[in-house]
Amino acid sequence: MSEFSFEGDVNSLSAKQQEFLREVLKDRGYTEGKVVIEAVGKAGDNYVASVKRITVEGRDGSIFKIIAKIAPTQEMMRVQMQAYLLFRNEAVMYSEVLPQFVELQRAEGVPVEDQLQYAECYGILLDEPDEIILLEDLLESDFRMLDRFTSLTNQCIKLSLKNLAILHSLSLVTKKQNPDVFEGYYKKLIDSFKIMIDIPEFKSYLTAMENDAIEIMNNSKYKNAIRGSLSNMLELYGKIIKGDEKLKYSVIIQGDGWTNNIMFKLQDEIPVEAIMIDYQMSRVSNPVCDILYMIFNCTDYETRRAHYHDWIDYYHLQLEESLSNFGIKADFIFSREQLDADLKRYSKLFFGTSVMMSTMLIRKSEDAAKLHDAMKNSTDMEKVVESFQMKDLDNDSLSRFRRRIEGLVDSYRDLGYIA
Repeated sequence: MSEFSFEGDVNSLSAKQQEFLREVLKDRGYTEGKVVIEAVGKAGDNYVASVKRITVEGRDGSIFKIIAKIAPTQEMMRVQMQAYLLFRNEAVMYSEVLPQFVELQRAEGVPVEDQLQYAECYGILLDEPDEIILLEDLLESDFRMLDRFTSLTNQCIKLSLKNLAILHSLSLVTKKQNPDVFEGYYKKLIDSFKIMIDIPEFKSYLTAMENDAIEIMNNSKYKNAIRGSLSNMLELYGKIIKGDEKLKYSVIIQGDGWTNNIMFKLQDEIPVEAIMIDYQMSRVSNPVCDILYMIFNCTDYETRRAHYHDWIDYYHLQLEESLSNFGIKADFIFSREQLDADLKRYSKLFFGTSVMMSTMLIRKSEDAAKLHDAMKNSTDMEKVVESFQMKDLDNDSLSRFRRRIEGLVDSYRDLGYIA
């Protein structure tokens, strides 16, 4: 019988999760040793899952590190965050989609440096409410997370866009070579936001968030731009995505590419590689969903003004290059003109998404912790909605919110996405 001594934040893992971990370790040749569990990051880094670093110290002195994504157990929070669906989405991505995509590249002889990168998955348990996903600790390969309050640089965005372009291209290759497999992915990857459309409380939550944001802005120019962006977002989402999953260029998207879901490898403080680390929001949709989401949630006005058009050119070039490995011409499937048209068509929807995300991303760790506690402990939806309001945040956080929204509106107007 295996013998492990568990130390640290042991209570963060249920008995079933601990037993699952033992089985995973046994499969990797560990039958005894010390298992140390500690928190990863700070409050505000993750909202859906609790993330832990597990360090295994073998009797022979070997060290093995794992990142564990652990589902919330509180029923209210599970319902609010749709934990059941999100963990299944990520399980499909790590166990089926990503390995199959990389195998496509290997079979075609694509150089390693151009292959899709992702954290190795060591094990997945999907028994409710004990879901847990065990992943490679990318910190051991010198990847790290950057400051979520600082705009990603031009180079960071280009590395991330290359990652997305490769992911999207391999969706298109799979659809062409094996449409039944792609259809299977489409059925398994659930669009959680689509489900929220039919929940009246979510509409009320978005309207309250919009009113809160309007109240905080000082200038009527920005107040007017926000008005309707959240309260009408569900209706707009239902209209714009109708049928888009079945477009010839619809792809599996990462779905949540903000700063904390991307890790970078730096050389002399210059980013040289990027890896996406969260696939809970993955689904089949339009490629521009990933592009607009990442750019407008990860960069500031000045960086976008200097590089936005180059980023769109770069994304399409990377899509072309990745598809060319399989003898496919990008313009026959998703032309540069279609990309521009869809960026504009989806821009209003993702303006609202960026406003919504801004209300979360500007919070300091201590404020994010309070929000997380309210979600975890309250059974009253109205109290949960109230906890999202920004009225009690300090002036620094409120100023950060105003700058983000002003930059968002100014970028959208510069680009002709809003009047």
